[in-house]
Amino acid sequence: MSEVVFLSNTNIQIASGSAAGDGVRVSKLISSPLPEGAVLNGVVMDQDRLIEALKLAWQANKLPSKSEVTLIINSPQLRANRVDAPLIADKKTSEFIERETHDSEYGRFQNPVTGWYVVGKDAKSKTQRVVYETAEIDFVNKYVDIFNKAGLKINGIHNGVQLATEYFTKQATGKTILYMILDGKSLVTIFFAEGKYYYDSTSRVFGQPGTPEFAREIYASISSIRQFISAQHLTETVKDILFSGLTFSQVNQLANDILNIDSTADISMAQPPQGTSLNANDQAQFPFFVYPIAGLRRIDERLPILKNTKEASKKKKEQGFMSKLIVPFILILVAVLIAYGVCYALKFKKESELKDIESYINNQSTKERIAEYDAMYDNMAEMGEIQGGADLLRKDLDSYPIPDSSINNRILEASKKHDVSVEFNSYSASTGVFSITASSPEVEDINMFIADLMSMDIFENVDYTGYALNSDETRWQINVVCTLAGNEPAEEEVN
Repeated sequence: MSEVVFLSNTNIQIASGSAAGDGVRVSKLISSPLPEGAVLNGVVMDQDRLIEALKLAWQANKLPSKSEVTLIINSPQLRANRVDAPLIADKKTSEFIERETHDSEYGRFQNPVTGWYVVGKDAKSKTQRVVYETAEIDFVNKYVDIFNKAGLKINGIHNGVQLATEYFTKQATGKTILYMILDGKSLVTIFFAEGKYYYDSTSRVFGQPGTPEFAREIYASISSIRQFISAQHLTETVKDILFSGLTFSQVNQLANDILNIDSTADISMAQPPQGTSLNANDQAQFPFFVYPIAGLRRIDERLPILKNTKEASKKKKEQGFMSKLIVPFILILVAVLIAYGVCYALKFKKESELKDIESYINNQSTKERIAEYDAMYDNMAEMGEIQGGADLLRKDLDSYPIPDSSINNRILEASKKHDVSVEFNSYSASTGVFSITASSPEVEDINMFIADLMSMDIFENVDYTGYALNSDETRWQINVVCTLAGNEPAEEEVN
């Protein structure tokens, strides 16, 4: 029996149980409140409040003390990706993953650590499908320290989206299907085409479940997957959508609202995959506990990120200890050699030369020049600091975005491309936010127009909400909020 803890932005979810073959046997599902702002997108914002919340969850639900738990989080600080690697020894596989991902992943972190596990093998092509997870060493160690202070020990840490993907893989065999998992305001979308995993994404949802606005946001996510299918030149069509994170009545309401937009979309409640054993009382809770339940499954973990973190931390300490031993020894040796050389040279110097040197050093004129030099040096350092501040100010001013006519032209070009009408509403100079209204008889045209905006380097962020029909119900309208990206300062020419 083991416990899996999933930290969302609003609560602590705990699944007690064990792996059973390819499935899981769940004995208890627990949801405990998490103080607001304690954890944000998997990043700990208030360590003390999280520790107290974990203690309270364990005490209130009478869970085993000194438990060893698996931690599941969804966070940009714990990145998880897939790669096809050759069937080679584990050590060489680790080296292969590091080479393949060094530029794309390691550049995002200062002190990264990576773990990986196998999710499939192809004997014919002699390859293996590997999920690798990368995070900062300090990020992992911080969670280990937090759970230790709560009286718990972490025996594993994983990305929840990839575990959920593997959990649903068998259920998706041979099907073209879309899984949607809602956790608070975070919506994860996982796409399978004919049973093969292709894509997952995470987006924010602002509408309340049960409202038309919520349905339109969900439909926008479905449309983005269809755009992905088109871009990949796939022939499959997304019709079946399985939803988690809502009640049965909310899913039914969502299905009806989506049917009013697209009659081909079939939305239903996600069901436990075959091999999942749940108590009768927990059946209705399944859609809200996908991540911790998926964490109970047995995975072929070859290099746990937790183990690699401990080894990296140990190696760093050993290197620091050796540096403390070696550096003083080298400094002493250098000092001895210098002293010997100086003494050897001084032995042959004439007494008169020594007196001349002493006379020059003690000369009042020499001391005055030295004092003058020190004052000039201090003045130059102060001037350098002032110049550096001025350079930074100029860089900040040059990078401030300017909403000139070229911005409008870019937006209008994209709208004409997709037959979308655009109305420019407002611009806030203090925030760099550009507000427009887009309209078109076809929702898909608006979606493609927004996708073009997202790909433009002139915008740092593009948010959209509020699909609605105009008064004569002939055109769809949506509010689009674009945040301008900062300008890259031009590099000065060097003559």
